[in-house]
Amino acid sequence: MSLSTPAQVQTRLEEIDGQLALAANGMEEAAFAWFRKRAEREVAKAEAYAKADGPATERKIKAEAAAAVVGVDEEARWEARKLVSRLLESRANVGMAILKAQGRS
Repeated sequence: MSLSTPAQVQTRLEEIDGQLALAANGMEEAAFAWFRKRAEREVAKAEAYAKADGPATERKIKAEAAAAVVGVDEEARWEARKLVSRLLESRANVGMAILKAQGRS
């Protein structure tokens, strides 16, 4: 899309606003899922640590390895949603800078 006129920039900013609104819904769901799983990960880590044998350092490594698989998908969805939101925000900032520059010329 060309952003050579203020109207084109404004249209693109409105599209980005809509995309951000949709992304916000998905972010909320992803955040709830991830934060629930993160608590489960901590419980799994604590349980694995308590069951492990050996010195503290070795027990910690075993516990982290056991808990590492808990919530991987939820964490990935959350991180992906955050990335999309940041990307859209960056695009909006670029659009606003273009719009401001067009107003000066």
